[in-house]
Amino acid sequence: MLGIKIPLRKTTILPVLSFTLSSYFLINFIFYLQYTDYTGLVEFLLIGAPFIGRAITPITYPFLMTKMDIERITYLSLGNMAILDIVEFFMASNTLVLIPLRVATGILFGLATSAAVELATQSRSKIIVGMTMGGWALGWILAALISFLVGKMILIASSFSLVFFFLIKRSSTDKRLFSYPGNIGMVFSWKALLIFLLGFEPAYILQLTPSLLGESNAIEETIIAYSISFIAYIILPAIRNIRITSLLSSLIIGILGFASFIMLKVWIFIPFTVLGLGLNSLLPIIIRSMEVEVTKIGPSMNLASLSGFLIPSLVSIGDIEINSAILTLLSSISLGAIIYKNLKITT
Repeated sequence: MLGIKIPLRKTTILPVLSFTLSSYFLINFIFYLQYTDYTGLVEFLLIGAPFIGRAITPITYPFLMTKMDIERITYLSLGNMAILDIVEFFMASNTLVLIPLRVATGILFGLATSAAVELATQSRSKIIVGMTMGGWALGWILAALISFLVGKMILIASSFSLVFFFLIKRSSTDKRLFSYPGNIGMVFSWKALLIFLLGFEPAYILQLTPSLLGESNAIEETIIAYSISFIAYIILPAIRNIRITSLLSSLIIGILGFASFIMLKVWIFIPFTVLGLGLNSLLPIIIRSMEVEVTKIGPSMNLASLSGFLIPSLVSIGDIEINSAILTLLSSISLGAIIYKNLKITT
């Protein structure tokens, strides 16, 4: 797979753009919620519903890859997410309709990001992989910026992505370059799933930041940390020894995360967020070094997103600060142990 020649723009610009915009579509509804009067339960369901959609990516992505090329999947996903945003805006009063729409957004997000990760991995560039995964941070920043500029109309503003429908006819990546068998079941890797479950824990536990730090402190922390984190997404993969980088990052994240949830101070949450998100850039590289097939990385990543729905709920049972601190520390130690055991010293 890594020997396949694909146009450079499709393994550099397209994966970064795809991951960034799909992250924006997943997140922008969170900013829209401030203009609604939904109950806490309804908000929880609307925010969590896309994670359910993402979890079926191991079925939807390989199936579609047998029907069309990877570039077309990307354009269709991004264009349809814009349509869903517009429909959500006009159906905002009907929560029974909104929930399946949000699930559909998660499905499309899973398709777009799986395609992005696969294309980025084909580039053979660790930096491109890092920048692609950094699309999560860029998506947050883009959503915050558009929300600041247009306010309640943020879902309508998403219509800019309809332009991708015009690019479908220009897609030309030969689907035969990506070898998917005709009969498809679930395509994922247990190794990759475990790495993503442990590696994504900091990103998902950070969903609790607004309730723990307060809205004003959380906004300040998010803007600063997510902006800096994109630099970490680029720098960490560029370091020569991925094994040492990953081990040190995991250890530091565990310590910073534990301290963050015990002390509840913005100044310590910032480096925890930066490194916790930045580590995501190394996960596809770590998984690829463990000889997992490229085609299984993206679907495994999206299947692991179920933890984004479960983690905030589980740690809320009992003392949320202590539970969050312990879970973050244990997840980081476990990830470090797997990296130490499975990656070669020279990796």
